[in-house]
Amino acid sequence: MENIREIVAERRTYTPNQNTHSHCYAQLILPLQGELYIKAGAQDIQLDHQTLFFIPPECNHTFHSAVRNEFLVLDIPHFMLSSRNLYNKGVSFKLDNQWKGIRYLILNEIDKQSLQGSALKDLYPYISHYLLQEQQPKSIRYIHEHYNENITVNKLASLEHYNRTYYSDWFLKETGKSPSVYIQEVRLNKVKELLRNTDLPILHIAIQVGFEHQSSLTRLFQKYEEITPSQFRKKYRISGKYPL
Repeated sequence: MENIREIVAERRTYTPNQNTHSHCYAQLILPLQGELYIKAGAQDIQLDHQTLFFIPPECNHTFHSAVRNEFLVLDIPHFMLSSRNLYNKGVSFKLDNQWKGIRYLILNEIDKQSLQGSALKDLYPYISHYLLQEQQPKSIRYIHEHYNENITVNKLASLEHYNRTYYSDWFLKETGKSPSVYIQEVRLNKVKELLRNTDLPILHIAIQVGFEHQSSLTRLFQKYEEITPSQFRKKYRISGKYPL
């Protein structure tokens, strides 16, 4: 199987001839026009203008198209896949506005004939981030999208079709944390982002991330960061060094 050393982006078309192969690199296939039949592992779908597809390294896949088509294809070296989650399986997901924006940036550079490996390297962290989001279990993705709401373990368990007890054990194995601790950490990371990048009052930030009272946020913040939110904002704005 051919190997590659840098990420490659190209417009590609597919024929009615059915092909089956695998390769040492991953592929991300974004639609431009037409349809593409593809089977990879348990996934067996028809890609259209609303769907994109990720193929992990060394995944045997079969593909063909019976209509006029064009796709934007990214070949991604295996060593650029920062998480083992991206080795798991072929997966399809919706072409939402985030992916449309990424597609636009890549196509713009291709059309200008100026896309170099370094430019794609700069863009790849965003691509990888969204790929990992898509690979996340439904309940974990739900936490990141609804962290400002009252999230119950029963709700999260139902998203994975598990009972509450099994879900709590599963979640601990998946993340190394309990659901409540994970939710707290997601909220606190958002608080730190808002403290660094906005002038919003602490009370407004507390409400925005799901705390009913400013005092609840302050207690939790001091427990994890050992300083108050106000001290955090002052400290990192003065130093200019913002922790992740």
